[in-house]
Amino acid sequence: MSEELLNIPNFKIIKEIGKGGMAKVFLGEQLQPKRKVAIKIVSPNANDPKILDDLKREGDTVAQFNHPNIVTVFACGVVEKNYYLAMEILSGGDLKQKIEKGGLCDLDVLNITRDVSGALAHSHKRKTLHRDIKPENIMFNDEGKAVLLDFGIAKAQGQISEFTRIGAVVGTPHYMSPERALGKEIDERSDLYALGVVMYEMLIGKKLFEGEDTFAVSYAHVHEPPPSLPDDKKALQPILNKLLAKDPDDRYQSADQLSLILNKWIQRLGRSNMSTTQGFVPITEFRAKSSKKIIYLLSTVIALGVIGIGTWWSMQEKIEIKTLDLTPAQKVELGTLRKAAKSFLKFENYGSAELNYKKILTDFDCKDADARGFIKDYNPGFYQKILAECPDN
Repeated sequence: MSEELLNIPNFKIIKEIGKGGMAKVFLGEQLQPKRKVAIKIVSPNANDPKILDDLKREGDTVAQFNHPNIVTVFACGVVEKNYYLAMEILSGGDLKQKIEKGGLCDLDVLNITRDVSGALAHSHKRKTLHRDIKPENIMFNDEGKAVLLDFGIAKAQGQISEFTRIGAVVGTPHYMSPERALGKEIDERSDLYALGVVMYEMLIGKKLFEGEDTFAVSYAHVHEPPPSLPDDKKALQPILNKLLAKDPDDRYQSADQLSLILNKWIQRLGRSNMSTTQGFVPITEFRAKSSKKIIYLLSTVIALGVIGIGTWWSMQEKIEIKTLDLTPAQKVELGTLRKAAKSFLKFENYGSAELNYKKILTDFDCKDADARGFIKDYNPGFYQKILAECPDN
């Protein structure tokens, strides 16, 4: 039976809008509640019931995700030996189209990478790998935010499915990590490698490695160093080098860690650019004029170097909590925490640096300038909490 004639409970198929591999995507309508949806229908070869069961289980997993950068799934199931998945319509096209059109600036690239990193952090915390990160699987919503979809060959860690076995073979070789190309066990860091390949493609406009066949491409991922970025993009080379490290232990160890780095760069570029490409908004809007920026810098120098940080925070709300006088032993411990945090920053271990700075602010000195400066950029929510709870005298 053709997909157009499938009788999917509570849904009506309108027209085909895309296809690839075993899957086709249709514009459809959900009857209750009434809304337009995209319906993906997968028809495995010979309608293998084992593959259909695995798809259903994996679809149920994705449907439980709740993240702005992961596609929203409304329903999934098996009808007449075909798997269907009804999801939100993403009207902004996919990343492959944007790359082909060109014009992605560095800030766009970092925002998109950060969006996908956030999606991966959400799925990884729920013990699910994506396993097929590529431009075609990154689309954009009406607000221009990147949305990760097609967890069709996703693998819940600790589970083995027939479909993921097939996925391991037919997954796009251009985005496979070295360990996956070698058939080794993979983890979250394999998804991050694939995201690094996508980031390179966004920056340069072509794939990281090309080859005459799948073997040549896989060989390059395992053995060839990644090409260097052009001079105008050299600043981003350290991020790519770490994402594309051959050894997973040399990469970012989590999507959360990557997101911290990306947030730092987005804010830095936002400050220098002062404007955004249509459809992409940096994590913080920097609306101050240059004169205000100068005043801000001068105020910082005065506050930290001349009159102390008490004046700097004089505008903050007063509360009853008191600042403790530190004993000599506590002062020594505070100094140790500061040195440790700076050491972690040097080696880009931002998660550990954050833990040390949080301890400084909560246990020793809620006005510590270095700790506040770091936390303000990397954990705005905790920073606001410190402002609310720290006395201003």
